[in-house]
Amino acid sequence: MPTEPRTRPRERDRDRRTTAVAALLLAASAAALTYVLLGGHHDPVEKAAEPAPSRLPAS
Repeated sequence: MPTEPRTRPRERDRDRRTTAVAALLLAASAAALTYVLLGGHHDPVEKAAEPAPSRLPAS
């Protein structure tokens, strides 16, 4: 039996996870930027026909 300490394979897993998360964030950022640059959502915001009722009692 060898008495040498074992190496930790978990560090590689953490590096892979970090790389995967970074790649997903980069892809999401690129998708959002592309969406905005290509025009995104064009429908106008609808405005209320009447103002919201006041919560204060009429005096």
